[in-house]
Amino acid sequence: MSGLRPFLARPGRGEVGPERATRPMQESKGDGPVALTAANALTLSRLVLLPVVIAGVATGQGALAAGAMAVVVLTDLADGRVARRLGQASPAGSTLDSTVDFALIYALFITFYAAGRISTVQFSVLYLAMLTILVVQLLLGGTMGGEVLARTRLGKPTGALQYLYLLLLVAGEVARESRLLARVSGVVFVVVAVAIVLNTIECVARLRR
Repeated sequence: MSGLRPFLARPGRGEVGPERATRPMQESKGDGPVALTAANALTLSRLVLLPVVIAGVATGQGALAAGAMAVVVLTDLADGRVARRLGQASPAGSTLDSTVDFALIYALFITFYAAGRISTVQFSVLYLAMLTILVVQLLLGGTMGGEVLARTRLGKPTGALQYLYLLLLVAGEVARESRLLARVSGVVFVVVAVAIVLNTIECVARLRR
């Protein structure tokens, strides 16, 4: 989320985006489990904060949702830097980071839909993006033996736009009367929708090759 981050790119921790979420969790040396390093602990802390954001949205406590989301963003910005500074960067850490981001972002989109904050049409478009990511990784990733992550040219920017839209939704929980924020969110969603459609078309074209 620091730049899909489904989402902002962070050197050393890997490029981030929801399209990376299903890469096998393997350390750079061997196939052992992901080590509980300081950087990975920061990454996992987002899963602890996720229910807090959900509770804030579900109960109408905008400040709670926004506060927890702010901490989520801070941990997302920090984990890659901590990993590089402490020499803990690894493919497994990058994969964990992307997997957590994927789960968090789409869990929150589902929450906003269930709470009536986004329409069925909006949710359907966002759900299409999630399905596209999973299908691409399942079909294209499988042809690469799981060693290379299947990417599309629009995958990363599409993820970044989705994350921006999510942040605007969270901000709307605090500033519900802001017409400006509502208009900006509407414009961003249109851009997100176009990016998702174009990315889906690119995915279908790759699958037909």
